[in-house]
Amino acid sequence: MRRLLVMLMALGLFSAMPVFAADNSHMTMDTSEGVRQCALQAETIQEQVKRLETEIAKGMKTYSAEALKKLEKELKDANDFIDQLNRK
Repeated sequence: MRRLLVMLMALGLFSAMPVFAADNSHMTMDTSEGVRQCALQAETIQEQVKRLETEIAKGMKTYSAEALKKLEKELKDANDFIDQLNRK
């Protein structure tokens, strides 16, 4: 009896799987929406690069040598990220 009950439960779960797999409409993203999100992200990265360049240009008047090195590293990381996006 127990064995029959386990088999029926397993059969019921396996028969329900295609129903759950077919209902992924809430997970899909429209292609134009994906392109728009990518463009927005790229714009914010470009703004970040511009801001970092502006801060680095202020130089020693505003920042210590250590802070400038940190800003330059952030700028390098942002530029590397843009290069990775352009490669794909």
